Amino acid sequence: MNDTLKTYSASRESLLTQIVHTLSADERFTAAWLTGSFGRNDGDALSDLDLTVVVADPASERLCARPWLVGAQTTPERFALFSQFGQPAVIHENHHNAPEDGTFTFVLYASSALMVDWVLIPQAKAQRPSPSRALFEKVNIPICPTVQPESLDQRLKTASGTVAFFWMMTAVTAKYIARRDSVFIQCWLDTLHKLVRDVEHLIAGEVAPYQRGSLSSLATTSDEQIRVLYRLSDRMLTLMAEVTRLGGYAPPSPLPTIEVLLNLARDAPEGVFPKPGAG
Repeated sequence: MNDTLKTYSASRESLLTQIVHTLSADERFTAAWLTGSFGRNDGDALSDLDLTVVVADPASERLCARPWLVGAQTTPERFALFSQFGQPAVIHENHHNAPEDGTFTFVLYASSALMVDWVLIPQAKAQRPSPSRALFEKVNIPICPTVQPESLDQRLKTASGTVAFFWMMTAVTAKYIARRDSVFIQCWLDTLHKLVRDVEHLIAGEVAPYQRGSLSSLATTSDEQIRVLYRLSDRMLTLMAEVTRLGGYAPPSPLPTIEVLLNLARDAPEGVFPKPGAG
């Protein structure tokens, strides 16, 4: 790790220490924990802080107020809280990402470029997930109950829908290979990898583990991109046979139709379509 990364990582640890020291001494807050990469114990030098803070019920009406669901600002009460730890350079709120009656605020701090996802939740609604890393706890916070696995029938229905979406976007990706839109193609090749992985885990009855970053490698030429599509299609066809064997629905192979589009992609001359972003 170079000196710049070491400094950034040390600043993050110092910020976390300051947050824990300040909030644990504040009667408005009764517990806090980390989720995300530090909750899973796999953070790196650039990981942000996914911080959940439990707000005592008398203070939660103001600190957990949600006058909007998505916005580029926060309430005066939350701004005062976040600003104790540095000047915010960027604030974005999306309370769809918060637990019930809670709030979610992304804060990028100006001087350090450190990022904190602040989740505030009223004590009455608080449950600590597993995995997570407890920072302090003044009252007993219940642990989230273990999620019950879906039935085979539910998993197969989800797998069938995922299979159909995979083939739809395989067709669309083949069209964009013909258009030579490499940015779109790369985004969707990675998504198609994830869809294959999702069907694998649905068949196995497993929860897909968190994956940091991309599942795919960069495919820079049309030939490489077409080969990746064929590999993914072959994997999905194998999975479709397993879905059918288990009693689920999978359509007949659409690969011959996809190949019509891939032949167009092979034969389309460079420059026949406008460059991406043009016009």
